[in-house]
Order: sequence, then C-alpha cells, then structure tokens
Amino acid sequence: MDQKVLVQNLLLASILFSVAVTLGTTASLDTSSEMLEELGELLRPLETAGRFFLLFIIFLNNAVKALGVIIFGIFLGLPPLFFISANGFILGMVISSVESVEGWEYVVASLAPHGIIEVPILLLTTALGFTIGWQSFKWIMRRNNLVKSRLSDSLKLYLKWVLPGLFAAAIIEVSITPWLLGLVSSP
Repeated sequence: MDQKVLVQNLLLASILFSVAVTLGTTASLDTSSEMLEELGELLRPLETAGRFFLLFIIFLNNAVKALGVIIFGIFLGLPPLFFISANGFILGMVISSVESVEGWEYVVASLAPHGIIEVPILLLTTALGFTIGWQSFKWIMRRNNLVKSRLSDSLKLYLKWVLPGLFAAAIIEVSITPWLLGLVSSP
C-alpha cells in the first residue's frame, strides 16, 4: 500500500468529515430533534438488550459498514464519500441536539470514550475506499492500476486493525460510556 496516497486520502476523509460535522451542527434544531426522535424510535428495542447482545450488534453494525466502505470504494470512491459525509452530518446534528438539551459534558461523555477509537478507524476505512476508488478510475481510463492489489492490502488492514479497533470501541461504548453518562447526568 502506497503510504503517501493513503495519508492523502486520510487527510481528505478527515476534512470531509470535519466539514460535514460542522454543517450538521448548523442544521436547524427542529430537524435535529426530529432526527433524534426517529433514531430513538429505531433504537428503542435495544434498550432492553443485554450488554453482550448490544456489544455484538454495535460491533457487527460497524464492522459491516466499514467493510462495505472499503469494498464499495471500487465504485470510484463514491460510497465512501457518501458514508463519511452522511455520518459526519448526522454526528453534527446529534451533537447540536444533545448539547442543547443535556450540555457539553453529556456530549463529550457520550461520544469521546468510544469515538476516540471509532472515528479514526472509520476515517481509515474511508481512506482505503478512496484509494481503491482511485485505482478503479485508473482502470476505467485504461491506465496502469492496482485495484486488486489495493483491495487485497485494504482487506488485510481491515482484519489487522479495523476489526480489533471496532471491537475495542464497541466494548467501551457498552461499558465505559454508560458509566460516564451516569456520572454527568447525576444531580
């Protein structure tokens, strides 16, 4: 894997994510509140789930999405572009909404513990998807390309770094995050 290209794509993914988060925080509070209500309804069945089941669901959800971002990067990098932008925008909306009701301490307690691992991992998977997308573009243009090689390298990184990172983030999300939320929301 060409480290220079990967770093450039990681920078691009980071910029897109940051811009999307910023745009999400500027979305109207009404839109943010509606989105949070819909998300709450969607996640309501998980409220009664045990921690191990919740850990499994969170890990599986993130692992499948991360793998999809890498593999579907073959479509000129467009799915990773949509993924990182949509996730950033939604995260910005959640931050804005939760902050207006619960305050910054609650936002930080709910996102930072697992987000410090999960966000860089998702930026990495997006960068890998962009790398594969660029090679696909070169293939379409009938230029020398390394689509198969980049895909193979990306899947190795997925197994070596992405899956363990997402598993660690899921463990933190179901164990440490609720504990911290209890600390910041107690009177």
